[in-house]
Amino acid sequence: MLDWIDTHSAAVAAASTVVLVAITAYYAWATRALVQETHFSLQAAARATLQQRLDRISEICIHEPGLFTLLDDENATGEEKDGRFHIANMFLGVLEEAHMQYRTERSMSPEDWGAWVATADTFLPRPYIVRYWRRVARTFEPNFQRFVNERLEAAQLN
Repeated sequence: MLDWIDTHSAAVAAASTVVLVAITAYYAWATRALVQETHFSLQAAARATLQQRLDRISEICIHEPGLFTLLDDENATGEEKDGRFHIANMFLGVLEEAHMQYRTERSMSPEDWGAWVATADTFLPRPYIVRYWRRVARTFEPNFQRFVNERLEAAQLN
């Protein structure tokens, strides 16, 4: 038996190598599939969290029906510490997180981001929000600041 192994050692080594390469390739393929599945799950969880936060803002506005309308107050300074302050702060925080998921983490699809931009375009140009933004903009991430400023400029042109 030992003579046979000595005689055929190169063939045994080659066969062992082929088997090990096949096993390694299978595990690489399986690991890649798991990583991809995990990535999709994390993206879905991140989207769901953002949607829950946005839904919470909607619930507050439903509970306080006049709150959203107060954002259109032409006399607002953006410094009022009433419900508008909290809604504005919550929305800008959620929007910044969505922006980060899209621009930085690349975990949001362009289609999903388009919906967030449309939502921002509905919310940002309101007088209270514009004035509030001027006061707090520097507390947000610079790329997000540019995004909001661009959306506000585009709203003024329309």
